[in-house]
Amino acid sequence: MHAVTGARDLAGHRDICQPLILAGGALRGRIVRLSQTVDSIVSRHRFPAPVGELVADALISTVALASGLKYDGIFTFQVRGDGPVNTMVVDATSSGALRACASFDAGRLESALGGGRPGHLQPHLLGSGHLSFTVDQGPDTDRYQGVVELAGGALIDSVHQYFRQSEQLASLLKTAVSPPSPSEPRWRAAGVLIQQMPRLGSDFAADDADDLWRTAAAFVASVTDVELFDPMLTPERLAKRLFGTLECEIAPAREYRAECRCSRQRTGRILASFPLHELKSLAENGIVRMTCEFCRSDYAFTEAEVEALHAPPRITSVQE
Repeated sequence: MHAVTGARDLAGHRDICQPLILAGGALRGRIVRLSQTVDSIVSRHRFPAPVGELVADALISTVALASGLKYDGIFTFQVRGDGPVNTMVVDATSSGALRACASFDAGRLESALGGGRPGHLQPHLLGSGHLSFTVDQGPDTDRYQGVVELAGGALIDSVHQYFRQSEQLASLLKTAVSPPSPSEPRWRAAGVLIQQMPRLGSDFAADDADDLWRTAAAFVASVTDVELFDPMLTPERLAKRLFGTLECEIAPAREYRAECRCSRQRTGRILASFPLHELKSLAENGIVRMTCEFCRSDYAFTEAEVEALHAPPRITSVQE
């Protein structure tokens, strides 16, 4: 990850995760704030607002989870369910690149949203299924994967379920998503995560550690969306406001950005894995097109280029 040091950006344009060490290491926390990144990803896909909110929530959850791990590769957050929104994928590289995509059934989504739930509550758009987290550090290492069932009526409920089952640390994540509005034309998302660290070697007795946890959890519950999004309230200042009485240490922040890993060369390799006759049947006016599900970039190949992708490599003889 790229460390961020020094100056504060009062314009609120930094997309960062701010790690925190609380109560001398008895607790750790992270404040995540994404604006340009979320807006770029969600706007590019032109998702309906409820789907955009799910994706933005998943982006915050992904950063909150991935930033607590030491890895060199790709962290993937994936949802598969039987609801109107049936698939959602977010991944974060160890260098801070984020991308996301989602698929949904427009008819089922419209029907679900038209149900008129009491109190304007959003229906559970993901349905039943699974939430998985994968860390891939390359072909020479074992992949780590954690899987939990989708739980409750909100995505964050399943994230908490993951914390309970896999990390076995008391954890609390609070997220907020703000769609575009007349006063703020961009998508924004933010969140606060705290975790109770193992008490091995801790200076705190069990009762004191539990008291600290309850205090910190109450502080997280008290934070408002206005505070999470306030561009004049930097993550450092917000941390001090929330946790100042708990001996809050500010660690170097990590920057994030919207960036896809697709390229024409990678797309060509994918096309080369399909039978040539199938690709030719997909050609329109002599052009085969492939669109990246993550960034919506469109790659066009002529039939001659497609044939070249399938041509056997030329062997050049060298005469001595």
